[in-house]
Amino acid sequence: MIGAWLASWVVVAGLKREANTEAGTDLLPVVVLVGDSIRLGYADVVAERLRGRARVVAADENGGSSRKVLHHLDDWVIRHRPAVVHFGAGLHDIMTDPRTGSKLVEPAEYRANIQGIVRRLRDETAARLIFATTTPIIEARRGQPLFLMTEADVQAYNAMAIAVVGGWSIVAVDDLHARAIGFGLERALTADGVHFNRVGSVMLGERVAAAVESALVDPPVARTIACRRALLAPRVDGRVEDDPAWASAAVVKDFPRFWSGRGSSGRTEARLLWDDDALYYAATMVDDHLEAVGRRPNDRVWLGDAFGLVIQPDAARPGFFEFQVNPASVALQLAVPGPGADFAAMARQPSLGMVAVAVPWGDPTRRVEGWAVEGRIPWSAIGRAGVKPGPGASWRVTMFRSDLDRSGAGPVLTSSAPLRRPDVHRLDESSQLRFEP
Repeated sequence: MIGAWLASWVVVAGLKREANTEAGTDLLPVVVLVGDSIRLGYADVVAERLRGRARVVAADENGGSSRKVLHHLDDWVIRHRPAVVHFGAGLHDIMTDPRTGSKLVEPAEYRANIQGIVRRLRDETAARLIFATTTPIIEARRGQPLFLMTEADVQAYNAMAIAVVGGWSIVAVDDLHARAIGFGLERALTADGVHFNRVGSVMLGERVAAAVESALVDPPVARTIACRRALLAPRVDGRVEDDPAWASAAVVKDFPRFWSGRGSSGRTEARLLWDDDALYYAATMVDDHLEAVGRRPNDRVWLGDAFGLVIQPDAARPGFFEFQVNPASVALQLAVPGPGADFAAMARQPSLGMVAVAVPWGDPTRRVEGWAVEGRIPWSAIGRAGVKPGPGASWRVTMFRSDLDRSGAGPVLTSSAPLRRPDVHRLDESSQLRFEP
């Protein structure tokens, strides 16, 4: 049976190296490396490259299969409260019994295990996640092994894993398979056709360190947003560029996918203003494929193209307000009493009084190039919270955009707030909205 062969596999690997965890690094962000014997070969390289920037943690034992990784997540990852997790599994999963043809982890379980790993890391850490593809092998060097491994299986399992993690916007992919091929397998692999010599391990370690280093850097984001007092009230007709009222507003240009470390595309700009009567917002968005979902007020407009705000006037209270508009000017406006509130019940409530207008822009005879939206939220909409801002007041706000492209993969969320997960209701991670005179 395959299980009986694993001891010989670990002995053959013989590359275990401990990551540098020297004293005095407790205040540094924690990076966790999870993987099989290939990871054991490059962990020390990563630790050395990140010395002084991060504390690298890597289990002493071989990470083995995806099943084993999923089983050991608490001990290997979650308890360390990491800032970045670089993980992978596949080589052990494809180990095939030559007598029965069965793999240690069959494809259906492999996909479920990768899904389970990502789900737990999403739910139980605030880390940025990087999935490492399984490195290639040279079958001709395998000789007469106790178990079969093929490059075709490596590629098939990589494709399965990439398809799984591709469904999570929080996971980046570090394609070590392609990197190893580009480096040259003949000079990078040992005689067994699977493990890397020191030159190859250093090459992989430098690649992993670069991926982790990028993930440790926060993309620009609007941690504080200035909301200036309007010199004149915006017209709220969707024609943002033609309205002189917006000339005095601060422009928010950074709408990254902060949770994955991916910076802003530069396709979204937003502005906020206030006066004695209302809060005003405007956004212009580059978009060559507009698709509005929802036709009735308080429909699920976020499933298509949409722009929105989540506002919490008082951080000491659980309630907040959510406003969204799609390119067809269909609006969602909810007073949310707190976490777990029933959407259907909230959606049946009377309108909060927001007025919003969306307008496509571009040459209508050729193609749409984007859209703009303006909105007016009267203070009476949130007056039930017993608050109204004045100069110097500070609220919480998360501005966000849902962008549905032609791929059919679902809308892409971007936000002006430093969200650690793609969830606009993480109020503790909102931007600070400062009302200026």
